[in-house]
Amino acid sequence: MSKQKLLQGGFTLIEAMVSMAIFGIGFAGLYLFYGMSQTSIVNSDKKLYMSLVADSIVETVANESRRPSSDPLNPFTSPAAYSGSLETCSYPTTDIRKTWCDNLVNTVGPFNGASGREVRSVKTQLDSGSLLVDVALIADSGMVSVYLSRRIRP
Repeated sequence: MSKQKLLQGGFTLIEAMVSMAIFGIGFAGLYLFYGMSQTSIVNSDKKLYMSLVADSIVETVANESRRPSSDPLNPFTSPAAYSGSLETCSYPTTDIRKTWCDNLVNTVGPFNGASGREVRSVKTQLDSGSLLVDVALIADSGMVSVYLSRRIRP
């Protein structure tokens, strides 16, 4: 009778524990991969929004350059009016930089100065009769970045 019991099919307790451990390790890997893919999706969304805001900034400056040259809001007349930091939205409500800053805060999130790796700036300068517009947007402690430069001719 003892031989008959040995020949019966089934799993031992050790085999069941080993299979559960392998199963658990596999699921832990899947869970880790899921977390990394979620982070990647969020960063891709932020990069998309930052690209849209950067393009909007450059297009706004290009459109404003069509103003008469006597207009003080023409960027060729006063390029400094379109340059500045978008880290704090402390501009007056009539300033276009306030709109740009608010768009960034609403789509990407507030500026994190504690990391030391985030940048939100617009730089406009005259260069041989053309206007150079440089936009640098870096968020999530340097994980997501967008740089956009454009030369605008009068």
